[in-house]
Amino acid sequence: MIKKLLFVAFSLFATAICAQETTTVPSIDDVTGDFIVMNYRSYNYVQSLAEMKGFKITKVDDTTVKMSGFYMNRCLDFNAEYDATTGTISIPAATPIYDMKTYMYYLYPWNDETNEVIERPIEYKYNGHDSWVCSTTIMLVAIQGEEIQPYYFSEDSKIAKCNGTTNNTSYTLDSETGEQNEFIESRSSYVVVDGNYIDIYNLLQADQYGYGVHLSGVYEEGSNEAWFSYTTTGTANDGTYRILTGCEYNEETNLPTGMSYPDTDYMGLTKATIDLENGKLDFDPMTIWPATYDESTGKLTVDEESFYEFVKSVTVTFDVEKAIEADINKVNSGNKEIEKVEFYTIDGMKVENPEHGTFIIKRTVYKDNTFNSEKIIY
Repeated sequence: MIKKLLFVAFSLFATAICAQETTTVPSIDDVTGDFIVMNYRSYNYVQSLAEMKGFKITKVDDTTVKMSGFYMNRCLDFNAEYDATTGTISIPAATPIYDMKTYMYYLYPWNDETNEVIERPIEYKYNGHDSWVCSTTIMLVAIQGEEIQPYYFSEDSKIAKCNGTTNNTSYTLDSETGEQNEFIESRSSYVVVDGNYIDIYNLLQADQYGYGVHLSGVYEEGSNEAWFSYTTTGTANDGTYRILTGCEYNEETNLPTGMSYPDTDYMGLTKATIDLENGKLDFDPMTIWPATYDESTGKLTVDEESFYEFVKSVTVTFDVEKAIEADINKVNSGNKEIEKVEFYTIDGMKVENPEHGTFIIKRTVYKDNTFNSEKIIY
């Protein structure tokens, strides 16, 4: 069965939760633990969130920290300098990041105008609320003799200290035996509560490289229900998308049978039980399906006859105060005034009036000419 995803118009409630801005620079002892890095890149001149990755920071001495897992699973650890006066994290240019056996990838600041490496440190500036931002383009550079092969790490990068934990039980099918493989997993996550919006970063692991999944939802004040939209988790080798949706499943076979709430405006959405006082979310079952993107309609079509992963249960626990103060979504915006909001297709074409259910890039432009972009299902 192949179905196209629909859009549900959530009612957004006006209650605002306000938090006082935190500007105190953390000590080096506070810049340790589990973090998340979010990298943005441009496609056809439209920038959006490309990937996120959980990693660890540990203290080396009074001015140095070690960063582990910063790029992907099994990447090299490296040291960075920390300035406790300004809160700046400095990564030396030419830091080796991944060993390909016959050559090495290095991290460099990059000059987009001259297409050359910059011989100075990569600096993440402190942004308040345990978050940092680097607005300089960062490049992964492979050097083989005199040949330089660049690959984008980010065109805008953000770091934040994790404030939650996700635990999930998932199942996949062995392609040869047809038997189920069970995975009981736990990972540090980053939760943002902004009014009645909830964003969870690093909810699940998207692939073997350790990149994470972002999920967005809303809840009604006084209700114990939260609703989360479907999201893409990447692309497969054959070019199809991987898309995470709510699902129904057969209790006897322990297999998904289709998307949640079929033939309704809620099709594909995931319901969660929320306890905002104690910082807990319990999700209904979800599944990662293959999906194709139709350029003519801008919509994703899900194939429910096969699946990549059946996520039977997910529980997220988080620090409520830190989630309310969380600032990673506002690294470039803060309290800036919005000039305009633009929409683009995945291929970079501007769209004046997006259709509900289209897979699209939302670009928010501020009056100081900075902007934020994200891929969304409208």
